[in-house]
Amino acid sequence: MTEIQGLSGARGQALLPAAVLSRRDAAPRRREVDDPEAEVERFQTVQRGYAEELDALYEKTLAETGAEAADIIKAYAVIARDDFFFKKPLRQVRAGGINADYALALERDKVCEKFAAMEDPYMKARADDIRNVCDELIRRMNGVSSDIRLNGDGPVILVAEDLTPEDTIRIDKRRLGGFVTERGGVTSHAVILAKTLGIPAVVGAAGILEAVGSGCELYLDGGAGRAVADPDTATREAFLTAKEREETQRALWAAAARERAITRDGHAVAVCVNSGDTESLKAYDSRICDGIGLFRTEFLFMDQKDYPDEELQYAAYRFAAEAARGKEVIIRTLDIGGDKQLGYMDLPQENNPFLGYRAIRLCLDRKEIFRTQLRAILRASAHGNLKIMFPMIVTLEELREAKALAAQALAELDAEGLPHAERVPMGIMVETPAAVLLSDVLAREADFFSIGTNDLIQYTTATDRQNERVQYLYDPCNLSVLRSIHMVIQNGHAAGIPVGMCGEAASDDRLVPLLLAMGLDEFSVVPAQVGKVKHMVRSADFAALAPLVEELLSQREIAGAKALLERY
Repeated sequence: MTEIQGLSGARGQALLPAAVLSRRDAAPRRREVDDPEAEVERFQTVQRGYAEELDALYEKTLAETGAEAADIIKAYAVIARDDFFFKKPLRQVRAGGINADYALALERDKVCEKFAAMEDPYMKARADDIRNVCDELIRRMNGVSSDIRLNGDGPVILVAEDLTPEDTIRIDKRRLGGFVTERGGVTSHAVILAKTLGIPAVVGAAGILEAVGSGCELYLDGGAGRAVADPDTATREAFLTAKEREETQRALWAAAARERAITRDGHAVAVCVNSGDTESLKAYDSRICDGIGLFRTEFLFMDQKDYPDEELQYAAYRFAAEAARGKEVIIRTLDIGGDKQLGYMDLPQENNPFLGYRAIRLCLDRKEIFRTQLRAILRASAHGNLKIMFPMIVTLEELREAKALAAQALAELDAEGLPHAERVPMGIMVETPAAVLLSDVLAREADFFSIGTNDLIQYTTATDRQNERVQYLYDPCNLSVLRSIHMVIQNGHAAGIPVGMCGEAASDDRLVPLLLAMGLDEFSVVPAQVGKVKHMVRSADFAALAPLVEELLSQREIAGAKALLERY
């Protein structure tokens, strides 16, 4: 028995034969070409064919797996068609008379190095996306197939140096029981897909390729981030017990998904979903949730080559409002900037972009962009129950200025005779220590709070969640984070406003009972987690949970807090 420790990608357990994926390295050698224009045309033919395949894969994934997984494939198609990115390597082909695959490899390495150095974990992970697309184009230009062929006909655990979302999607879902990789981070698109597909995943498991061969029996514990080759009898028995428990849980979650989220003693909360764009709304089912607790608008901007105009935004927001069928849709205004750069925005390069020019700071500085978005949201409010949420608010002045610009947009719509809801609630995303400490003040002028735990954990603990050396600090059970959440909920309720949560902590098994006990009003989670959260709420007794908060806040160490939460 050999155990390899990695990072937890997606929770769950599997005990299956391993299938080791080996792939030819995409590192072509430089060579001269006689006809540079013919070489450019060869590349463009491969590029078009790959992009068209991704389009077809997107449609197939949307129908079979859902919008969240399909949107990742769509992102790959966007990269594959990015003429601005491919302009430089093709210029090198023409100027230097060199092969296109070599020129592309040089540009790939240069751009990926730049992305990998960024502070934002989302942008760090995009380096992998760019590399994956480039590698696939290089392989195709050299006639190398990327198809994953598995022996036998049963399910397996895929073992690889790294996996692309395409790998995860293209493989027969009936045969993919989980995966473990040498490289990769917990925010990679492959991990997101694993969560969507409901399979366990472990990433960053250094040494797994040496320890495991194809056909070797492999035990995978996604929650603990470990893989065990040739497990012993005790490990096998523990897995079988856990598997039976998981199957029972899944049946309960599926049954709970269409029920109201109300505790045994009658305390009701809302369970909503997070959404990204109009495509993700095609799979939205208003019958199993209480609305959209977070509608991210940056993807609408990232899909364009120039600023989306008012009509384009209005159509997207109206689509979201109508899809919700009268239930709430919280639209977060543009959260981009810093190192989430778009070429047409001409944003500055910054030494510490995660603390820089982004989100509400950018919008209040570039008021015309903000005004256009606010007008589009307010117009769409005539078609549903829309709310506006401002991200990265750290002062009362910022909130007041944002609300004043919204009031101006309303006045303009009235003057032009354009319809809108009589009143559109406006709240803030609480995701910084500054907003936590000012939450009593901010609550008096906001209509609601939504706690963004992904950023709140990073900012509160001063932790880069992509840095493996400080992963132990990036923990939702960190007492400073839990105390911050409690403070925000208390201050929100004292001012009479509801408090929700739209970060990953809202679906954390350990935290749902605690958040319920603290009085959280709304849980906004990925669609696949709705049933689980509802079941946990419906299984709880709200009054019996009350002592949990006091006991938790009296803890002095994270280990004690975790032990307490495990008991519940």
